[in-house]
Amino acid sequence: MHYKLFRLSFLFIFLAELISLCAFLLPELMPLVFFTITILMLAISFYSLEYGLLILFAELFIGSKGYLFFLEIGEINISIRIAFWLIIMAVWLASLLIKFYKTKFKINVGNLRNTFFPYFIVLFFLIAWGLISGFINNNSFNDIFFDFNGWLYFTLIFPIYSVIFKNKDSLKKILTVFTASIIWLSLKTYFLLFIFSHNMIDMIEEIYRWIRVSGVGEITNLQGGFYRIFFQSHIYIMIGFFIFLIFFINQKTKFLNKKLFIINLIKFLTFLSLFLSIVILSFSRSNWVGLIFGIFIFILFLLYKKEWKKILKTILVLIPVFALSLCFIIVAVKFPYPNPTGGFSAAELLSNRASQLTGEAALSSRWSLLPELWAEIKKAPILGSGFGATITYISSDPRILETDPSGKFTTFAFEWGWLDIWIKLGILGIIVYIALIFKIFIIGLSKKQKKGEFIIVGLAISLVVLTIVSFFSPYMNHPLGIGFLMLAAAVIDKDRALMTGNYK
Repeated sequence: MHYKLFRLSFLFIFLAELISLCAFLLPELMPLVFFTITILMLAISFYSLEYGLLILFAELFIGSKGYLFFLEIGEINISIRIAFWLIIMAVWLASLLIKFYKTKFKINVGNLRNTFFPYFIVLFFLIAWGLISGFINNNSFNDIFFDFNGWLYFTLIFPIYSVIFKNKDSLKKILTVFTASIIWLSLKTYFLLFIFSHNMIDMIEEIYRWIRVSGVGEITNLQGGFYRIFFQSHIYIMIGFFIFLIFFINQKTKFLNKKLFIINLIKFLTFLSLFLSIVILSFSRSNWVGLIFGIFIFILFLLYKKEWKKILKTILVLIPVFALSLCFIIVAVKFPYPNPTGGFSAAELLSNRASQLTGEAALSSRWSLLPELWAEIKKAPILGSGFGATITYISSDPRILETDPSGKFTTFAFEWGWLDIWIKLGILGIIVYIALIFKIFIIGLSKKQKKGEFIIVGLAISLVVLTIVSFFSPYMNHPLGIGFLMLAAAVIDKDRALMTGNYK
């Protein structure tokens, strides 16, 4: 890990969040802040596309929906994520055209020969078809635009491959920025949990508005002063949990230096407990399912490799990590100063959340949506209905009930992620997308992988976890999931190229 880059990344993220909060408190500053950040990003990306890409990933890791900063034009808000995407693509295209000119217009198809590019190309054609199909089916232009724009994130595969294959230590840099991001997200989550569970009235109202308006996440009072803090970006903390866990399990235990061994043990147990506690207190059932499946897949992988000692080590590590995770949460909520309101039962909260499959507003809305989704899929199961296809269903969301007591709600964005993709791209889109993920996963777990095995295996297992979570939440049709998919593909592809001697 690049420790200097880690400190700079953490400071950069902290300042970005602080500036975002100030801009929300003083809305007249937001346009100036937005343009300043955009200009700086453009200058940095021109200087180094790699640095620009690291900033783009940092925003992706912490920004959830991408609206920490935005530019309001009429009724439309342009997010900083869209601005970063435009800058990276423009700089990459400019560098490509310059290189094209310098090589006397010779076409370099090197990237197209990489392992996963045939899958990406076919998927691009199907995404293009989804756009065309949206217009053919007379879907609303606004719905088509806002439904389709997230899929444009896939075009970043070209600059991502370009940077990762060009720079030898790009993986370490990305991992460093990733680690700084998820540690920051964890601390931010605990900060919010603390101020809300300790009834800090002076701060709660404005911070709650900032979290909601910026689209970072949700804060909900559950029971006895316990607040659910959920960010869409928490999915990256779960990914970090698996990467750190697999790295720790693959470390060779050395007792020659007891002091160093104890320090490393404490460090990894602390980080693993911190990350797991965020997965727990997010109270996202989708993430819990993904966590269980991820651990199960990792154990199966170790069984396949006949790594019996590592299986035992994994179990022995997970038990204290889970216990410490609960301790972290309880201490944060029930800390005696200044004014704790926590009178909850941790066991009761967890069991109720895990077992409650009906009755809750969000769950009821999701189950009400499901039959309508299947009805829409049956209309065009092979080719799909295109981007912008909408469904009307009865929602139990209190915010929708405020505007329409009947609960009738029409939308083009659906919680059931893979069914959303099926409606937009048809069964062909599902097949190609799953084939791409399966190919990345298989190569990632290949026995030929040696260099940086913990990262490769961690990425491969995390990709499957994300795929499972996407059955219940929209990740693989959102920049959060698409961004991770592209990163995993590029890193695993480069590792394969290094192992087979095809990397130049």
